[in-house]
Amino acid sequence: MIYNFRIDRSCREDIINRIKTEKTLSQGWGGGDYNLSLEDEDFVNRCYEHYKLNSTRIPTNLTRIREFKDNDIIVVPHLPEDRKVTFLIVDEDYPNCYEYVKNDKTHQNHRIKIKEVYGLEGNVEIYNEKLVNWYGKLQWMRLPILPIDKFSKDINEIIDNLRKNPSLKFKMTELDEYLLNKKDELVNKLKEDLRKINASNSALSFEKICEKIIKDNGYEIKRRNVYDKTGGDIDLECIRNRNDISPFESGEVKLFVQIKKHKGETDEYAVKQVSKFMDKNPEADGCVMTLADKFSDNAIKEANEKKYFIIKWKRSM
Repeated sequence: MIYNFRIDRSCREDIINRIKTEKTLSQGWGGGDYNLSLEDEDFVNRCYEHYKLNSTRIPTNLTRIREFKDNDIIVVPHLPEDRKVTFLIVDEDYPNCYEYVKNDKTHQNHRIKIKEVYGLEGNVEIYNEKLVNWYGKLQWMRLPILPIDKFSKDINEIIDNLRKNPSLKFKMTELDEYLLNKKDELVNKLKEDLRKINASNSALSFEKICEKIIKDNGYEIKRRNVYDKTGGDIDLECIRNRNDISPFESGEVKLFVQIKKHKGETDEYAVKQVSKFMDKNPEADGCVMTLADKFSDNAIKEANEKKYFIIKWKRSM
């Protein structure tokens, strides 16, 4: 089995050091000095209560570690740095591949034994042509651990080559890099043009482009311009079938979207408008799509505290 494995990038240096010195890959939500071992049958409820989460989605997802088998492949995006990827091979079946380390101040208490590592020197880029299908879906893989066997052919081919030559480089082609830079220039020009367009007087607008992006990523728009009379305000309410991303995930996911034609910076108010709806629908996702160049520190803090994610109108889309 192959798994996509999200890490806390703020702990990236510690994660890398553990891989190198201990041959373990660490994961968060471990409780810090509060015992939240996955070997505890009541882990999901205890994790949910300890972190005061809006739902049990994250702790339930973390129990996928219990499914790990010897020689499973773990794909870690943005390791050892942004836009790079590292591949790790699990050592032994669970529970022998798992260790819970108490009193980790970074809450990276969950440790997974690994026996092979490829890409930790930064020699595999996310934008390599072999990974384009996986990377195209990466932004929607928000949960910590998701099976991605449908990308096995390309991932196994890269690992087979790295086994023969661990220092082999999988770079973005010069043409792709050129086109990516040109795309950034065009996006910046498009952003300026879209700010000038009145959506009520034109078929072309930032709002329409946002809708197209959402639809192209498998969502259906159910409602527009919804208010809850308590400060909640969303431009779009959307739904998507979870198994469109992974056959192992069932049911529908709801997405609340706020669209802003800001210039410069988008503040926390936009996030709070969405969060009013999120509080009443803890299983849903929320995002703010903006023409601004960045989000304020308070906006990012608000989003992180609520465990929401923000989508930005730039290449990161």
